[in-house]
Order: sequence, then C-alpha cells, then structure tokens
Amino acid sequence: MVKDHKRITLNEALQKASFFLNQQGFDPSLARHYWMELFDWDLTRIIQSLNQPISNAQVLKFEKALSRIVEDEPIQYIRGYAYFMDHIYHVSPACLIPREETAGLVDKAVKYMAPLPPGKVLDLGTGSGIIAIELKKALPDWEVYASDLSSAALKIASRNAADHQVKINFIQSDLFSALDQDLCFDVLVSNPPYIGKNEVELMDASVKKYEPQLALYAKEEGLAIYKQIANHLPQRLMKKGAAFFEIGFSQGQAVKNIFQAAFPASDIQIGRDFADKERYISMMKEG
Repeated sequence: MVKDHKRITLNEALQKASFFLNQQGFDPSLARHYWMELFDWDLTRIIQSLNQPISNAQVLKFEKALSRIVEDEPIQYIRGYAYFMDHIYHVSPACLIPREETAGLVDKAVKYMAPLPPGKVLDLGTGSGIIAIELKKALPDWEVYASDLSSAALKIASRNAADHQVKINFIQSDLFSALDQDLCFDVLVSNPPYIGKNEVELMDASVKKYEPQLALYAKEEGLAIYKQIANHLPQRLMKKGAAFFEIGFSQGQAVKNIFQAAFPASDIQIGRDFADKERYISMMKEG
C-alpha cells in the first residue's frame, strides 16, 4: 500500500486499494465494497464523494483494514459491529458474526410466542445476544434468559443488551448445567454449534481462521450438542412448551429424529430458509 497520506480524493484511494487487492490475489473491484462496509456508506454517498478529498485518518483506517482483510479477517470484526434484522450489534472474535438465516429462527419463535400469555424463554448459546435481544424487543412482556459457556461472548451480549435498552437474564452455563434446577421455560430457542469436523474444508477461510470454534463445531458430524440438549430438555420445558433450533442444511431428518426420540408424542417440523434449504426445527411439546 502507498503510505503517502496527503489529501487525496476518494477515487484515488479506491484506485490504490484496487491495485493493492489485485497484488494480494483479491478481487480489485471489491475496494468500493470494503469502503462502504468499513465506513457504513451507501452507494449514493460513494458516487457523490468520488472526487472529494478524504481525510488522512480515513486513508489510514482504510489501509489498516485492507491489510487485515487480505489476511481473511471478516470486515465485521475489523469495524467491531454487524447488522442483524436491521439493528447494529457489537461483535468480536469471541462470538459468531450474525447470519441472515438466524433471522428466520427469530421470526418462527416470535410468531409462536406472540399470541401466548407472557412466559419465560431461553436463548441457549446466546453468543452476541442477537436472538435474546430481538425476542425481548418484539415481546417485551416475556422474561428472557440467555446462556453461554463463553464469558467473553456474554460480555459482548451484555453490552448489546445495554445498547438496545432491554433486560436479559444472562447466565454463564454449559448448556443447562449452571441453571437453577427448578428453572423451566415455556419456549427454548437455540442456534447451537452444528458444523461437523468433516465439513471444515467447506468453510470460508475467514470463518476457519477467525470465528470461535467453540460456537461453530460439534462432534458426531455436528449432532452432539442437539443430543445433549435433547437429554435435558424434557425436564426444562414446560407442559405445552415449544423449542426452535437452527440446523445445518443437511441435518433436518437427523435432528428431527433426535428430538422425536426425546419427545415421542410431540409435533416436530423441519423448516426451510430463504434459500429453500433445511434450516430450522420447530417442536411443540405435548402434555
């Protein structure tokens, strides 16, 4: 990268960035995209500003970001936040970057919960807190709990809850282990680790190198955590309760079988995401 930080125009900065990206084996046309992501600009602002000088601070910030991007670091970690359901959330390598598919999980839970009297809901494995916070924002009268094994993730989640001005009961716990024995829930929502080690090579370099393995991978071809949850869920879910899970796109029947064995009389459905891939399990507990 050129280190001359005299006042240059945005167009000149993007040209230099494109040249740098090309040298590093990256698509040079992404320079504009990275600027938009880093500074939260839209395309209109970019076009209107192409011939305007930019500050030395902006040039330096952009160069530092590009040097991290070519090492496969996600732009969300570089800037420190990500969008989820049109809201801003702090993120760090302690937690997963929110995915669009998870919005479908929240939507399913909210549609089920909205007509019900307020109760207790648990976001199991909360990460950055996005599910718990969106549930609380949509259904403020519900009592929302959120647990995670990672204390670093819970710090991010607590910060996000404070920013969104919602009260969440955060608990550091390996699944249900640290929850009070008599604490039961009307609804459980979870996006647990579900990637099998056999799928590692299919993951993007940025995911493999920077996102937390604890939140990504599970043993037994990605099914181990579902099995652990199923072992304890009958004692943690209220009568007529419900549970909603995100799953891997090839795991639908396998995960359904796990919960059907734990809840033989319950209605368990496989749901699909916006790309028509199997992505969700919905379970309504009987009696």
